[in-house]
Amino acid sequence: MVSCNVGSETRALGQVQHFLDTTVHTLFPNHELTWERFEGDLDVPELETDHKKEQEQEKEEKQLEKKDKRFQAVDSACSGLLFFRFRINVKPTDFLTKLIEDKDKVDISKLKYCSRFVPIDYICPATTDRMTKCFERLREQELDPINTETKIAIITEIRNNISLKKPDVIQLLAPMIPKEHFKVDLSKPDLVIFCTIFKSVCGMSVLRDYYPRKKYNLMALLEDK
Repeated sequence: MVSCNVGSETRALGQVQHFLDTTVHTLFPNHELTWERFEGDLDVPELETDHKKEQEQEKEEKQLEKKDKRFQAVDSACSGLLFFRFRINVKPTDFLTKLIEDKDKVDISKLKYCSRFVPIDYICPATTDRMTKCFERLREQELDPINTETKIAIITEIRNNISLKKPDVIQLLAPMIPKEHFKVDLSKPDLVIFCTIFKSVCGMSVLRDYYPRKKYNLMALLEDK
């Protein structure tokens, strides 16, 4: 999920697409393409960075090219927000962690319209029942293996959705956090459960060093080179 300047979405879209396509070869040279569906149907159409697909005879060729895309742009229906599906066997959180650790290896000079790059590992329709199931999967894979005392916080961002409010999301997720090893700390958490809702889509991740990494503001982080 990429934040960009409002009004610059089209230019930022091409910049981010090119950045991801080139950077993944540097950071993960052995990555493989995948074509896995996310849970459920999401009410967000795919975007194309190439707007010149006017001729009908190109349709089949475009379908083949789509299968080879490593990153699929999706319409977030929100000003200043881009969203990309990963079609590779690399988790978005692993990608961003590697990017931050090896920031000297990548060129972000052409991302002038963008700021935050927040990785989203889990995605589902933004309904309470589907969000509950999605969080159960997140908990099993990310939280249950942790057996040491860990400070944790829930961060929620909601855009273009009037049916869910931040307190509703926190009240839904907080009781599902294992109590044995986790203690709430909103100021200096070791882990952040990041929950974003845009339009009818919900995305979740477990993020480390959320505040030291400047809330995943990539531009601000790279100023510290």
